[in-house]
Amino acid sequence: MADAQIKLVKNVNFGRGLADRPASVYYSLYDTLGSVSVFRSSGSIYQVGSGTGIYGSQLSINQSFSGSILWEVTASNGNVIFASEEIETDQKITRHFTVGRWIIDENTNQMIFYQEDNSTEIGRFDLKDRDGTGSFEEVFERTRS
Repeated sequence: MADAQIKLVKNVNFGRGLADRPASVYYSLYDTLGSVSVFRSSGSIYQVGSGTGIYGSQLSINQSFSGSILWEVTASNGNVIFASEEIETDQKITRHFTVGRWIIDENTNQMIFYQEDNSTEIGRFDLKDRDGTGSFEEVFERTRS
């Protein structure tokens, strides 16, 4: 599952002076080399509470993504204010692998892991016995499918 996606909720606090402006808030995603993977998205941005100036969005990103989220908001005077934060997917993946459901499929000799919602698949591992043959009973090795 090289292209497996995870869902992250990210927030930014622009303060009460920039409250009630979700249509003027955008985010961009940049990888660690500075390449843009999402540019000025306004999709699914919401204000957390009324009049707070705290905005959030649920992102769906590749589980191997590493980089930053750059938030921007346009103030009523036309000035653009930016905020950024590092995105760490490793911690989220570890959490999903430890709190979500997992099953062993005896038809495919695979262990399948799910996010905390117990339905979104995040990874599959081939299970092998001591001779390297697929097995679900005497597992000595697991490798990412």
